[in-house]
Amino acid sequence: MNGEKFINIIRAAFCPFLAELGFFMNRSAISGRMYHAEFTGKRNVISISYEFGDDALFVIIFSTEKGELSHYDDLVSTPRLSNLNSRYMRLVSPRERIETDIAFSAITGEGKAEKLLIKSAKELRLVLPKYMAEHDASKRAT
Repeated sequence: MNGEKFINIIRAAFCPFLAELGFFMNRSAISGRMYHAEFTGKRNVISISYEFGDDALFVIIFSTEKGELSHYDDLVSTPRLSNLNSRYMRLVSPRERIETDIAFSAITGEGKAEKLLIKSAKELRLVLPKYMAEHDASKRAT
């Protein structure tokens, strides 16, 4: 996957549903060792990065409070997509899965990295709303 394909997949796979959830893409970067995109919402910042040297994809959800990002190593306030999958994927309905498959039916990737990026977008679409609902409820309770 090259940088242009990374950005194209980000725009096709992540931007539509994240915009519906109130996020906007505020920056992207292509460097000699990684590709990165960042989305900002009211209470969270989503960081998506692919380090091609290590063939590693990271989808990290930072919380924001008073303009400050949660600490990278705080897995409670800064969960990874895998944390959200473990916590919320069992709550995803068959209908939500079908709707996601339909929404992504025209998005294709070549090679392992592109397919992993698309798979991550599908997973995030399924679990992020559940995380946000729980996160917002806990903020209102405090």
